Amino acid sequence: MSQTILKVTNNKKPIAFSDVDGTIYKNFNLKQETIDDIHFAVDNGLDFNICTGNPVQERMLKLAETLKARYLIGSSGAQIFDMQSKKYIACWKIDFDTTKLILDIAKKNDFQVLLWDNNNYYYTKDNQKSVEYICSYHFISKELLHSIPKLYKGEFIEPTKIEIYSADGTETEESSLQMFEKFKSITNLAMIPTNCNIEISPLNISKGSAVLWMLENVYKNVETSKDEIMTIGDGNNDIPMLSISKYSYAMANATQTVHEHSHFHTSAVEQNGLGEAILDYIYRLKNITKKYMLHEFENNRGAEND
Repeated sequence: MSQTILKVTNNKKPIAFSDVDGTIYKNFNLKQETIDDIHFAVDNGLDFNICTGNPVQERMLKLAETLKARYLIGSSGAQIFDMQSKKYIACWKIDFDTTKLILDIAKKNDFQVLLWDNNNYYYTKDNQKSVEYICSYHFISKELLHSIPKLYKGEFIEPTKIEIYSADGTETEESSLQMFEKFKSITNLAMIPTNCNIEISPLNISKGSAVLWMLENVYKNVETSKDEIMTIGDGNNDIPMLSISKYSYAMANATQTVHEHSHFHTSAVEQNGLGEAILDYIYRLKNITKKYMLHEFENNRGAEND
């Protein structure tokens, strides 16, 4: 293993929470150097945790295994899954009455809706092309892609997350904001317009709330404080977790708002920005480094945050 431990002066455990799409990979293209850098950090004591808007389904479970992730936080913070015990350790839901209200508005506007809980997965418009495209972010095999997602027919469900997509398949921030206008009067939910859809979560649930829950319940006896964990992402739904830590990293391909809420900046997803950021983090926290020169990271909050 290629490493140099300069002088470890503390017992703090490195803990990272990473977004997936646009951070770990783009278009499911996982770079070998990203895998290698994450494995290096894990082998040197890092808990690498995935924190994604995607549900705990085949694609995320496979990715978590490949990257030696300790925990998988799915549904933008509403599902927390232990990769060792293979069990959910926490879950938050949207009540059925509120779910029906959302579905009624979506139906009137001809929007596609995806909704799921820990056991069920539904879509509302029987458009196989759009369903397969969206669900490809959650499933790998054609067998599961065609068997788990089902057309919603009024079944009782208290979903962990709801996603709203435009009727014509347009995926832009402008389109998401236009759709958001239809739902914003519903106040007992958390809603985030992204660059491709609207993410709807239980009230006060986000990637940030899940990270805080982890610190209070899973890592409560660990010396590492919330200021000393690492968070990294590229999209607006990452902002709640980026706002928690002083070791918050924005990908070069991140939105401007994400850059404004991050202390550090790394390379783009195509350039192994995640791997570089993790190496930078474990060096800053523990003085552990590989034998080659680390990326020079810009700190836009000043040297006092190093």
